[in-house]
Amino acid sequence: MPFDHESHASRPWLAALLRGAELLPAVLLAVAVILIARPQVLQVPDRDRVATHITVCMDVSGSMSVGMGDQNRYESAAAAIQSFTYAREGDAIGLTLFGSWPLRWVPLTKDLQVIRNALAFANPRNQPRGMGGTMIGSALTYCADNMQREAARLDGTDVGHQSVDQWKRDRAAEQLFRRASLGSSATMGPSARGTASSIPGTSDRLLILVSDGASGDLNGQDQIDRISQRLNDAGITMYHIHIGSDTIPAPVSSIARATGGDAFLATNSDGIRLIFNHIDQMQPARFVANASIPVDYFEPFVLIGAVALLLYALSLLKWRYTPW
Repeated sequence: MPFDHESHASRPWLAALLRGAELLPAVLLAVAVILIARPQVLQVPDRDRVATHITVCMDVSGSMSVGMGDQNRYESAAAAIQSFTYAREGDAIGLTLFGSWPLRWVPLTKDLQVIRNALAFANPRNQPRGMGGTMIGSALTYCADNMQREAARLDGTDVGHQSVDQWKRDRAAEQLFRRASLGSSATMGPSARGTASSIPGTSDRLLILVSDGASGDLNGQDQIDRISQRLNDAGITMYHIHIGSDTIPAPVSSIARATGGDAFLATNSDGIRLIFNHIDQMQPARFVANASIPVDYFEPFVLIGAVALLLYALSLLKWRYTPW
C-alpha cells in the first residue's frame, strides 16, 4: 500500500511488461487450439533409385579357358564383372551360364556379393563335358524368359505364369496402338524404341552377353529376327562383349543392335574392364521423385507454448500487477 504519500517514477516499461504478462494465458490458449487442430506441412519429396535388372550371360565353354595374360578368358571376364557389380550397387543382377545348354546360376538379386562369390565356382574347368558348345541363341531366349518372371517377382507383381501372359497381351496391344499412332515402327529411333519397350513396374532390363565364340544355333535371318523380337518384347537391351582377336559374330551383333544395345570386341583383360565401365556409363542409374506427403508440424508451436508458460510462471512469482 502507498502509505508514504511520496511520488514515484511512472516507469511505463514496467506497466507494459505487466500487461504483456497478462496476455500470456491467451497465448497459451491459442497454442493449445493450434496443436489440437494438428498443423501439417508437405514434406520435401525424396528420390528413390530405380533398380535396373541386369543379367550377365556368361559363356563357360572350353574355349573360355584359353590364356589371356596372367589369367584365362573366363577369369579376366569374371574380374571385370566383379568390378561392375561394385559400380551397380542398388541394381538387381543375375548370372546365367551357358555352353551347350543355358543354366541359371544366380537369379536376379540385389545382394551383389552373391554374384561375386558365385563367379569363382563357375569356372569352365569345373563345368561338365556337355557344356563345351556355344549355343548363344538358346541362352538369349532362356535369359529373356527368366528376366520377365524374375522382374515380376522383384516388383511384387508375380502371381504366376498367367501374369506374364497377360503382360505380353498388354504389350502387344500397346505396341499395336503405338504403331498406329506413329504410322510405321520402322522409323523409330533408339530413344523412341526405348520408350516403346518400357515395361510395367519400375525397372529397366539389361542383358550382357560375354562370349568368345560363334553361336552354333543362330542360323538364318528368321531366327535372328525372332530372338531380337523376343528381347524387345521383354523390354531388354542387350550388349555383347566378344573376347578374342577374331571378328564379332554378325548374328549376335545384329541382335544386340536390334535391341538398342551394341557389340564390343575385347582382346585383353583391360579391354574387358573398360567395356564394362562403358556399359555402366551408357546405362546410368535413374532416380524418381516420390510424391509429397503431409507431415505433422508441431515444433514451433510447442516451443512458443513452452516459452509463454515459463514467462507466465515467472510473472506470478515476481511481476504480479498491483493497481495502486
